[in-house]
Amino acid sequence: MPFDALLFAQSENITNWLTPVWLISLGIALGFASVLIGIAKLYVGQKIGFFNSVAEKPSLFAIFGVATGLIYTGLFVAWFGWRYGWSAMDESFFVGTLLVLGATLLLGFGIWKLVSRKMIGELNGLVFDGFLAWLNRICIAMAVFAVAGFGLAAVDGFGIIKFVDEPLEFVNSLARLPFTGTFEKQFQVKPSPKNHSGDPFEVSFDGNELQWFSVASSQRIELASQPITAELPLNQVYEISESTEPAKFRQRADGRGPIPNETIDKIYLNNLGSEPAQVTLSYTLAPIYAEASIVLWIALSVVAIYFGYLSLMSLFPKSAAIAQATFKTEICQPLYLLVLAAGMAFVVLSIYVPYNTFGEDIKMYKDSGLTLIRVLAIFLAIWAASKSVAEEIDGRTALTVLSKPVGRRQFILGKFSGISLAIGLLFIVLGIWFVGFVAYKPIYDFREASKGLAEWNVCFTEAVHVIPGLFLCFLEVLIFVAISVAISTRLGILANFLICFSIYVLGHLTPLIVQSSLAAFEPVQVFGQLVAIVFPVLDHFDVQAAISSNADVPVSYLTWSIIYTALYGTVTLLAALVMFEDRDLA
Repeated sequence: MPFDALLFAQSENITNWLTPVWLISLGIALGFASVLIGIAKLYVGQKIGFFNSVAEKPSLFAIFGVATGLIYTGLFVAWFGWRYGWSAMDESFFVGTLLVLGATLLLGFGIWKLVSRKMIGELNGLVFDGFLAWLNRICIAMAVFAVAGFGLAAVDGFGIIKFVDEPLEFVNSLARLPFTGTFEKQFQVKPSPKNHSGDPFEVSFDGNELQWFSVASSQRIELASQPITAELPLNQVYEISESTEPAKFRQRADGRGPIPNETIDKIYLNNLGSEPAQVTLSYTLAPIYAEASIVLWIALSVVAIYFGYLSLMSLFPKSAAIAQATFKTEICQPLYLLVLAAGMAFVVLSIYVPYNTFGEDIKMYKDSGLTLIRVLAIFLAIWAASKSVAEEIDGRTALTVLSKPVGRRQFILGKFSGISLAIGLLFIVLGIWFVGFVAYKPIYDFREASKGLAEWNVCFTEAVHVIPGLFLCFLEVLIFVAISVAISTRLGILANFLICFSIYVLGHLTPLIVQSSLAAFEPVQVFGQLVAIVFPVLDHFDVQAAISSNADVPVSYLTWSIIYTALYGTVTLLAALVMFEDRDLA
C-alpha cells in the first residue's frame, strides 16, 4: 500500500511509526512544562526583595552562586550513587562530575542574575524573542502532538489514525523508572527439616517488571514465590545447587515460571544442606515499557537548553546583544531556509532510494542522513561567519559596533554565539525531522521486503540510536564555527571555504596520518605530528558504525567529546581574539 494511502484508514504501520515520535514529543512537552514552571519561579523571585538584590552585591552574589551550583552537583552525585551504586563511580564519573559542576555553577550564577531587579524588563525579551522564540514554537507544536496522542488513543483514533496505542501505560512506566534497576539482597537460611514449606523472606518487586535474577548459595536450596508444599507443582520451584557462581534465570514473559507476573512481597527458601546457607539474591527490574526512559532524557535536555541559554545571556549581556542580532540576521537569510528545505527534502526522498544492501538499507540511510546534515551545517557555518564577520569588517560595520561600549572580545564571542545558535536551531529542526523518518524507514523496508509488520519497538530502536550521532555532529560543527570565525577576522569567504575544507578532510584522516607517521621517513613523521597537534581529530565525532549497528554510545564518550570540543573551541577563539585585536578596522 502506498505511503499516502495509509492515512485514509487506521493502520498499525502508522501507529508503530508514530509511537517513537510521540515518545520524543512527550519528552519535549514534559521538559517545556518544567521550563514554564521554572520561568514562573524567576518572575516570582524578581518580586521578592531579598532575592532580587543578591546580584547587586558581589560578595553575596559569589556565595549564593557557588552554593547553588554545589547543591545541584551534590544532588547529581547523590542520585547517581542511589541509582547505580557507589562502586560505579569510576574515572569517567569524576570527569563527568567536573563537567556537571561547571554547568551547575553557570546555572547557579545565572539564576541569581535572572531574578535581579535589572532583569525585570529583560527577561521577557530573552524568553519571547530570538532563539527561544523559535524554540517555544517547536516545543508547543510537539506538546500539541503529545496531547493529541492521549486524545486519539481515548477515542480509538476515530477509526482513522492513532499516534500511540497505550499512552497511559507509557506514563506509568515513566513513573516507575526511579524504582527500577538492579538490586541485591542477602539472606541466611537455617537447614530446613523434612517437608518444610520454606522460610519466608521479605522482598518487594513486580513480576511484570522482573527481567533477570540470579541466586548464589553456599548450600543446595529451593526457591519459590509461595510456600513449598507437596501440592506445589515442580515447575514452580527453582532448585539451586551449591556454588560460588550465581545461577542466572530469565523471567518468562508469560509469567508461567516460578515467579508469576504479579506483586511479590515474599520469597520462600528451603535449605536442603546440613549447614546454614548464605544466599545472595540479585534481580533486575525494568518498567513494562523501558523505552519510556527516553522521555526523561529528552525532558532534561530541553530544560538544559533553556536555562543554559538564559544563564549565558544574563551573565554576558554585551555578547548576548550581538549574539541575538547575529542569530536573527542569519535565520532570515534565504540561504538558511534553502539549506533547511534541502535537508528536509533529502531526508524524505532518501527513504525510497534503493541502496542494494540486501536488507540493510536503514544503515546506509542513517549514515547518509547524518553526513548530509553535518556537511550542510558546516557549509552554513562557514558562510555565516564570512558574511557576519569578514564582510562587517570590510564594510566597516564592525567599526560602528565597536564604537559603542562593546569590546573586541564581546564582538567575537557574540558572533560565535549567534552563529552557534543558528546552527543549533538547524540541528533541532532537522534532527527531529530526521529521527521521525528514521522511525518510518523500518516500516517501508519491511513492506518492500514482504516481511510483514515492523513493530513499534523496532522503529524506536532505530530512531533513538541516531540521537547521539546528531549531538556529536553538532559538536563537530561548533569546532568549525570557531575556526570560521577565527579565519574571518583576516580572510574572506573563498579562503575560509578552502581552509575549512582542508581541515575537514585532514581532521577525518588524522588517525590514518598519525599511524602512517610511524614510518621511518622523517618528513612523514613531522607532518603526522603537526596534523595531530594543530588540526582537530574529527574522527572522534564519527560514530556511524555504532549507530548503524544500534550499539549504545556511552555517556562517558559523549562527556569526553564535550570536553574536547570546549578545549579546542576555546583555543581557536583565543586565536581569533589575538588576530582580531590588532586588526585595523578603519
